[in-house]
Parts: sequence; C-alpha cells; structure tokens
Amino acid sequence: MPRLIIGNVTSEYMFGCALESFGAKGSAKQHAISTRTAWLLRDGDALLTHRPLTEEFRDYLAATLGLDLSTVTFLSASEEGGGGTETGAGAEGSAGAEGSAGAEGSAGAEGGTFLDHDTLLSPGLLGRLRDLTGPDWQLLPYLYDRTIAELARRLELSPDDHPAFFDQGGSDVFNSKSFFRIWAEGLGVPVAPGRVCRNRAATARAVLDLLPHTGAVIVKEDFSASGYGNVLFTHDPDIPALGASTTHRVTSASTAEDVERLLAGSFPAVAVTRDFPAGLRPSETVVEAYYPYSRTLYSEVDVPAPPTAPTVLNHGDMRMEPVWNGFAIPPLDLPATAESTMLHWSREMARYLQTTGYRGYVNCDSILTADGRLLFNEVNARVGGCTHVDAAARHLLGDDYQVHHTVLTRNDLPCTDFGKLAWATGQDPQLSPDGGSTGALLLVDDAPWTGTVQYLVHGDTPAAAARAEERLRALAENL
Repeated sequence: MPRLIIGNVTSEYMFGCALESFGAKGSAKQHAISTRTAWLLRDGDALLTHRPLTEEFRDYLAATLGLDLSTVTFLSASEEGGGGTETGAGAEGSAGAEGSAGAEGSAGAEGGTFLDHDTLLSPGLLGRLRDLTGPDWQLLPYLYDRTIAELARRLELSPDDHPAFFDQGGSDVFNSKSFFRIWAEGLGVPVAPGRVCRNRAATARAVLDLLPHTGAVIVKEDFSASGYGNVLFTHDPDIPALGASTTHRVTSASTAEDVERLLAGSFPAVAVTRDFPAGLRPSETVVEAYYPYSRTLYSEVDVPAPPTAPTVLNHGDMRMEPVWNGFAIPPLDLPATAESTMLHWSREMARYLQTTGYRGYVNCDSILTADGRLLFNEVNARVGGCTHVDAAARHLLGDDYQVHHTVLTRNDLPCTDFGKLAWATGQDPQLSPDGGSTGALLLVDDAPWTGTVQYLVHGDTPAAAARAEERLRALAENL
C-alpha cells in the first residue's frame, strides 16, 4: 500500500512561537529535519518536505536503500531549484507558486517553506496531492495533528486508516508537556518534582518553591521541541544547562518579583491568566526541579492497533551539547536497573496512549540522575529524531542491530560538498556503509544551506563505533 510521508516538523503543536521567529539558522534546521523523513521511503511512496532533497542526497538514498526512484514521488513546499514538485520518474509539472507555498503559506528562510496549515491545505498543493493519492493510500506524517486529519478528509482517504482520535486533536495533547505531567502522575510514572502554571506570577512562585530540591529549576514552554525557549534558574551558573536556551542565576535572597522580572525578559509566560496578549497562545508553563549532571536518555515505541501490544523499537543516550545533538544507540553502560525501569515505563505509557486511540510512534525522554534515579520528563506522540536513524540502521545492519552494534549519530558534521564526502566515505574500507564491523551513513544533506550533514556511524563495539566516528570527522575535515 503506497504511503504519503509528510515532513511537517513545524506544526503549531510542536512550537508555541511564530514561525517567523526562527530566523535564518533556525529555519534551515527545521527544513533539514523535514528531509530526514526520506529514510522512511519505500518503492511506490511519495514524500512531501519543506524543500526538495538535493540531487546528490536523493541518489545516495536510492543507492543505500535500493529504491527505484522511478516509482517514488518527491514533493516540496518550496520552489527550490525551479520546481516545487519533483518525481524520480521526471513527471511533468510542479506545484507552482500556489502549490508550493499556497500564496498565503508560511515561507521560511534558507530555501524552504514550512508545512503549516495554510501551506498543506493550499489549493495548488492540495490539488497535486489529490491527483497523486487514492483511497488505498496511507498517511505517515511527522506529527498527525488536526491539519493532517483535515488533509486526510479532503483527500478522501479511507477513514479506517485515520481514526477520529486524530481529527479531534488527540495527538496534539500528547505533545503537551503540561498534559504529560497530568497523566504521568496519574499512572505513577517516575517524574521530577514540578508544577504546571498558567501565568508569570505562578511560575515565579513555583521556581522558588522547587529550588530547594536541587538548587536548580527548569521552566519549559508547553509546546516546544529540542529545548527551544526553555529557561534554567540556578544557584550555580556553572552547571551544564542541558535542554535550556537561557540560564539565570538566583540566590537565596531572590524574591518572586525578581524571578518575574527575569521571566518577563526571557520567557513568554502571560502576565495575567485571563489577559492573553495578541499572538500569544494561552498555553501552560511547566516548572520542574532540574537535576545537574544527569544522563539524558530516550526510547521510541511503536503503538499499533490493539490487541497487538506496543513495542520498544530503539533506545539510547541523547548526546546533549547542551541541547540534543545526536544519539548513542543502545545506551552505553547503562545500569541494568535503570534500563529496566526506562523500558517498563515506556511500554506502560505507550499502552495508555493506545487505550486513548493513539496509533504510531511515541518518543519518551528521561534522565538518570547523579544519584541513580530514572525520571521521565516528557513524551512526544510523533515521529522523533531517532525514527530515521532506526530505519537506516535496520536496513543496514538488521532488525537486531542494537544487540550486536553500537550506533552513534551527530547532526552537525561540517561539510560543503555532500557528494564528495559520500564518495570518500564509500572508498574508505572502515567507513563504507556495507554492514561490516564498522561503517558510516550520511543521513541529511544540509551542506548548501548550513554547511553541515547529519551522520550515523556504527561499530561492533562502542570503542569501534567511536573510532569510526573519529575517522569520519577527520575525513570530512581534510576534504
């Protein structure tokens, strides 16, 4: 059954800010994230991303996955390179100006267009998708939000494959950090001490109330991915601020008014609960005790239709520098008790989502504190940063790759010529992605926009994977 894969990574239920606020660098990052969904492609599928895949990356992807490009349709929301819509078979026409951004669509900087509501449902792009798909097509979006549910209706896809759960905004709430604290506490999931607040004054009081736990408190935006907009309040400004964009030092003499003033300059909390400024969504604020020097972990679970039970697909370390910049899969030297706790609660939380009607990928973020406690800090009901890594690793190394291999990834390898690096990697017997004892894959081509690529390396031991990573980075540096 053919699938329409949609890289809608900038839904309003992933970021509580205006798309225009990302700026050139942030926009380029989101456009690159959209393209990594290409690793989920199979023959006969179609892919819709913010911007077109580069020709070098598309050829590399086809060679690696064994794709027949003549059967795959590539669409983009922007008109990068003179065509908003491209197909491997060289199909005629493009989405054009209306289909690419929909006249009113949200155009992002750096050669891409965000796949927001106006863009996805613009007449030109909608018409192109209607001509392409049929009742037997399945949707695989990055986030199955209400816009995707409306798209499914307009495309007249089979309602059996698109439960009413999504049409009612079900997956939206399961990407809310505040709602996570509600249902996680109810299930008994181990979480950090915290509080959900609506206005700035309540947030400030919560910061002071929670500081005694560890001497540090993190304030999170309800709908923001990758630590975007999070603020750390701490007695010790030298601690690593993992997952936070801004750090404020406070003392034992700091008052709620002091914290409010700091919040006013760095965090979009509303001043008065019933007085929402124009353009600011009335979302909650999550305030949690922050555990310095913790280890950041994740797990990804597939949630099928019952009676089939959810399955943990992969789990590992999140490489925080200071925000997420890659993975180590499986986690390196994780204590057995912590790993067992993480996997147990990942399945339990996935079962809960399954009972509500959710279907698809679930990504669970957790930490291992310095004193050995495993605590969960959020769950995201969507495709994650690990999904394409897992797909690529399974293709290259087999479904049981986590038993026999260590996989390391990073998002920021400097590279100005993807094709040249891909060729050089293929010529190196220790990096050639042939499923040997070590190897490497290039997962995202962002070279034309930010001068970087995302990569995966693997080894039959953690040390071998680390050596492969050093070799790849040295190779790229010397090209």
